[in-house]
Amino acid sequence: MIQLSNKTLPILKAKSIKIPLYNRENLKPSLAHIGLGAFHRSHYLTYIEELMNKGIYTNGVHEIDLIPTSKEFSSALSKQDYLYSILSKDPSGIEELEIRGGIANYTNYTEDSKTVLDVLSSVETKLITLTVTEKGYCYDSENHKLDLKNPLIINDLQTTSNEKSLIGVLSKALKLRFENNKVPVTIMSLDNIPENGNMLKGCIYEFISLKHPQILDWVKENINFPNTMVDRITPVTTKQDIKELEDKYGINDICGVHCESFKTWVIENIDIFEIQMFKEAGALIVDSVTPYELMKIRLLNGAHSALSYPSYLLGYRDVDDAINDLLINDFIRNHYMNEITKSLSPVPGIDLENYKDQLINRFSNKYIKDQLLRLASDGSKKITNAIVKPLLEVKERNSLILALAFWAVFLKGIDEEGNTIIIEDPNENLLKEKIKNDKDFMNYLGIYEKEIIDIYSFYKSRIEKNGAKLTLKEFLGK
Repeated sequence: MIQLSNKTLPILKAKSIKIPLYNRENLKPSLAHIGLGAFHRSHYLTYIEELMNKGIYTNGVHEIDLIPTSKEFSSALSKQDYLYSILSKDPSGIEELEIRGGIANYTNYTEDSKTVLDVLSSVETKLITLTVTEKGYCYDSENHKLDLKNPLIINDLQTTSNEKSLIGVLSKALKLRFENNKVPVTIMSLDNIPENGNMLKGCIYEFISLKHPQILDWVKENINFPNTMVDRITPVTTKQDIKELEDKYGINDICGVHCESFKTWVIENIDIFEIQMFKEAGALIVDSVTPYELMKIRLLNGAHSALSYPSYLLGYRDVDDAINDLLINDFIRNHYMNEITKSLSPVPGIDLENYKDQLINRFSNKYIKDQLLRLASDGSKKITNAIVKPLLEVKERNSLILALAFWAVFLKGIDEEGNTIIIEDPNENLLKEKIKNDKDFMNYLGIYEKEIIDIYSFYKSRIEKNGAKLTLKEFLGK
């Protein structure tokens, strides 16, 4: 069994496995990233790898986590000289294995906060990127502002040396940067949140205005927060994935990722090298990311939510099995997607009908085995942007309302066979209380129109009485 390390790279190359083409010694990153998750390793670091292989950018990324991570993972990553594998698979079964070397070093904030703050405030760091999920921003999506009631934010506004939240840590780093060098930096979110850069900017401004008001004007003049849209389906790596890597390729790597072959990245135009260089790796640099992010959030992320809840109630556990069910496929492609498309403006360079067909093809990829529970998690953070907002913008919306009814029944925590459903949502208790009253639940989502609430109540009662399958058949006229 081959253990990944700089020393074993020649062995892997001899086996015709793609390895880094650049010198990995003495890397001195000007890029820092917060959130070393599977998606980050499959997406952003893929673009970095291409730039490094081309010699356009040569110094790798300083990786940071703000929360405790698995000791097994961090220890393995260190022993592997920060190398990891990525196995990409397309729906036809074609796969490609690569060894990636873009991680220059790694620091966990809970173990070494000084190094993290030094890196984030360093004159050498020109770009800070983030993948921390929607929850990581402590953002009040209902009021469109920083959540000042969040325990992490309360702590960070009071403490002098023990910031815990992303917003608190970044603000502390900006304060140090202001005091030490006053060198501008770009901070770029890579999370699936509409206008993620604007959201992050607003949270940072609000926090700084309360805790470090003396630097607010400098931050507004010198710190860029570009909006982005990112896309690559990347399931959580399973023990089966790790075993597959061992059996097929003779490589032991618990840090590896398995993902689809498709990827895309759209970035708001900022005229600095650290943004412009990504053109050379296939990223699209545009004046406005909004049309692309709405397309992705509403069609891809929204469809993920809309298919996950009825599919799980029907007994499916994997996305590819679910989308191959004729009822689910018809509901998502011919109803949900068609209704949601009417909320979208034209997207430059994109044929939306082809994009929707491509999404169905991606969902059906049996070789990456994405789990429905992953898609179903954090519904309260996803559904407002992905389903509720477009629902309020279009006239034909019955499938969107039905999707909300399926979510509500799912939130009861029992599938149609009587099995317990694990609900992963930061607002689980509140949601379970709200679904007891249809009007309260819909009002909680920001829906007050009686006609919509009545349709929701009808669909929810049909699901509860007849089950997901018969309700779908009735809806689809089967």
